[in-house]
Amino acid sequence: MEQNNSERRKYVRVGVSLLISYIVIDGSQESKESITENISGGGMMIPLKEKLAVGTYLKLQLDLLKKRKKIQLEAKVVWLRPIPDEQGYTYKAGIEFINLNFAKRNVISNYVQYLDREQLLKGFSAK
Repeated sequence: MEQNNSERRKYVRVGVSLLISYIVIDGSQESKESITENISGGGMMIPLKEKLAVGTYLKLQLDLLKKRKKIQLEAKVVWLRPIPDEQGYTYKAGIEFINLNFAKRNVISNYVQYLDREQLLKGFSAK
């Protein structure tokens, strides 16, 4: 029996735009910004203006808007796809959180669950 992506995921994933800044580890140390397209307790998808190799390690700062918390994370690029130019963004990347302690993963997972419930309730109220 074949599994689809949603059946293989360990964490709930929601579409949300959150500001992030990142630095490529062992790179120029220049801070760059992006906005999440979705996030889960295990990672996120972001658009990029630059091509990064799969396996590139990043230091991230994630701004959880409603929680008013900025979280420092380590992450790794796990996939990269070219996209048509969207406001200067030419790639989409799958980013996996690494070396994430329980407290940070818990904050992110709780935030994602909160957003998931909020989106579900909005869906019901629109009917």
